[in-house]
Amino acid sequence: MKKLTLAIILTLASLAQAQVFDQNYYYYLSTQFQGDGKTLDVVNDGNANNLVHLAPKGNFTGQLWKVTPLGGGYYRLTTQWRGDGFSLDVVNDGNLNNQVQLAKSGAFTGQRWKISPEKNGYHRLTTDWRGPALSLDVVNEGGKSKNLVLAPSGDFSGQLWKFTKSSTKTK
Repeated sequence: MKKLTLAIILTLASLAQAQVFDQNYYYYLSTQFQGDGKTLDVVNDGNANNLVHLAPKGNFTGQLWKVTPLGGGYYRLTTQWRGDGFSLDVVNDGNLNNQVQLAKSGAFTGQRWKISPEKNGYHRLTTDWRGPALSLDVVNEGGKSKNLVLAPSGDFSGQLWKFTKSSTKTK
């Protein structure tokens, strides 16, 4: 009986931590560091359409993120603008493997994002590839405070992400 009770408690605890994202809507992603006025965005300049950064929030399809469950607590992040064919990914080339970008969607561990609840409704984003020791973070260097990297996980406001449901439907 004790084992059954413990199993039920552990199951309920894991369900309480499970994230529920409405698959029918896109989300804006902002950080505690920059606030709701700046959201995760895809650069739209013709040459760098796979680069991501924080930009002033607006009615832009590159700021609308679809959160698709992949199982095991991981999610794929895609935008309305680039569609399901391009996912938020970690550059895999050795020198830049802490940089994030959009890349063609595939079965890559750098595109599998763990979205872990933190305090006050914020979340930490880590990848299956780089693990929990590195979190999606905003570079905190004056004018570069819009650039994103994977950085050592810690209690930093640039690593605390808020998912705000938009009014835009995914279908």
